[in-house]
Amino acid sequence: METHNNKLYIWYALNTGMDSDFADLLSAAKDKILHSKGSKIKIISHIDADGISSASILSLALDRLNINHDVHFTSLDGIPSSDLGELTIFLDMGSGQIDYLMSKYEDREIIILDHHQGEYPKTPFIEVNPNKYGYSGSEEVSGSGLAYLLSLELDCKNKDLSSIALVGAVGDMQGSWGGLKGINRDILLDSIESGLVKAQEDLLLYGRSTRPIYKSLQFFSDPPIPGVTGSDSNAMALLNSLGIPCYEGNWRTVSDLTWDEKRRLATEIIRKTIMAVPQEYVSFIPQMIMGESYSLINEEERSPLRDASEFATCLNACGKNGRPEVGFYVCKGNRGIYYDILLGLLRKHRQNIARSMSLVESRGVVVKEKFQYFDGSGINDTIVGTVASLVLGNRDTDPFLPIVAFTTLPNDPNVYKISARCSRLLVLKGLNLGKEIKKSAELVGGKGGGHPPACGAFVPIEKLTEFLHIFEENIASCI
Repeated sequence: METHNNKLYIWYALNTGMDSDFADLLSAAKDKILHSKGSKIKIISHIDADGISSASILSLALDRLNINHDVHFTSLDGIPSSDLGELTIFLDMGSGQIDYLMSKYEDREIIILDHHQGEYPKTPFIEVNPNKYGYSGSEEVSGSGLAYLLSLELDCKNKDLSSIALVGAVGDMQGSWGGLKGINRDILLDSIESGLVKAQEDLLLYGRSTRPIYKSLQFFSDPPIPGVTGSDSNAMALLNSLGIPCYEGNWRTVSDLTWDEKRRLATEIIRKTIMAVPQEYVSFIPQMIMGESYSLINEEERSPLRDASEFATCLNACGKNGRPEVGFYVCKGNRGIYYDILLGLLRKHRQNIARSMSLVESRGVVVKEKFQYFDGSGINDTIVGTVASLVLGNRDTDPFLPIVAFTTLPNDPNVYKISARCSRLLVLKGLNLGKEIKKSAELVGGKGGGHPPACGAFVPIEKLTEFLHIFEENIASCI
């Protein structure tokens, strides 16, 4: 087991029982890279946390083999029309752009590592997509997880890259169901065994190490806590009623609470929440309040990089502010000037979101029978999805209906960028927004896709009303 010449090394090492055809593809991708050493290799990756994590993992793996390569970041709809490498590797993207790649680059050497849903036609490319082999790309492995698996194929010593893969998975909401599973679980075990990550049962509140506990409660919205979500004073009152101090020399965070305090708080959140949700959702609530949290042991205690979820937010802040390379270098270990820039981008990201939330509040949300929507004109297209998620927690929205937001694109005034989000409860009920938005967009001459709780599309401006009507009809059976 110490040699990795056997192309199935990775699967035996991780004890996954992975489909052999899937393993063969990763082995073929490894061989293609090694045979291309000395050629122009270009990595093209998505600008979100998962894409940035993916690029940093594969880049580090290639660095260690002294394989020269260039890294380029783009949005899912921004595949360049020229300047591919002699070998081009698409990370966290590509499966949704197969038709375009086939029409432009059928004769080029291309590797695709993507976990998004696609059509999967036969191509001359090496396309590594878990959905083709019975694994969920929404829950069991992310783009960064695929990059990690390929890094292990290149060298089994790359287990130290596992913690970055977890950041990408958590950033893609793959730890949202009480804990990581599938291939993600195996990657987690690698991280734990390597002494890089600590997994523990905890309150699933954002900002475990950096945000005052009352703020974590105030902004917890999936599911919303009746009378608490959206109100800092009510969050404080809840903590006081439970005898949990908010302040002891410093504002206390979730990580400062004792296990008994966490247990009491979790019990009360669950009690309040199950009284407000439809009966069909009651059994799901406990796993949405308590579950696994993931701490990167080598990061500072109060650093936003300590918690995997907060680390992912930092990477998203970089990508959404046009500086994905900053997150890329931080993931690769540069904690000097790039870390300082990252913190500045994080502050800017939060300011942009706050301004956008105020804009939505002034305009209001239109609530229909099966979904709700708001006009996001003036909101940056890179954060409109994040804003939509946060708006779901507002008092004037229905947390049990999907929400859709639309905004114009800076480089194409004739197209609307559509973002759709829904509670995890609706996904558990069977709603797959990614599939429905794709079908709806294509019927009006657009395109779309994504994951069950979070997805996006691009539609002609004049087709917006028609798109919204079709979208409501398509999701009606699951609401």
